[in-house]
Amino acid sequence: MSVTHLITLEDGITRIKFLAAPSLEQTKAIIDEIVENYPYEKRLWDMSEIKFDFTTDEIQEIAEYGKRKFVKANKLAVYATDDLAYGEMRQFAVYRHEENKATPRAFRSEKAAIEWLNS
Repeated sequence: MSVTHLITLEDGITRIKFLAAPSLEQTKAIIDEIVENYPYEKRLWDMSEIKFDFTTDEIQEIAEYGKRKFVKANKLAVYATDDLAYGEMRQFAVYRHEENKATPRAFRSEKAAIEWLNS
């Protein structure tokens, strides 16, 4: 088991629960792991138990990396309760958006995130 995250498949949603704040390189490795081993039409990045602070350049780099790796249309919900993490994930959603391909959204509630993924 990883010390930074746990990945599970629950009701058609690939859930990535962060157990510790990941570095930029760890985040890219997690993206690679998902691409190689898990369905990704619906994904929930659960950041409810961590605090982190990526730079704007790092957020943009993660978004661009995801665009290159996730090639099929998909929905991505990010669940963050920490104010800074939530704000950064809203910024990530702007950078990650691709017309007719990726639809990312940030949420403060797990229930709202799951409802949106299933809508």
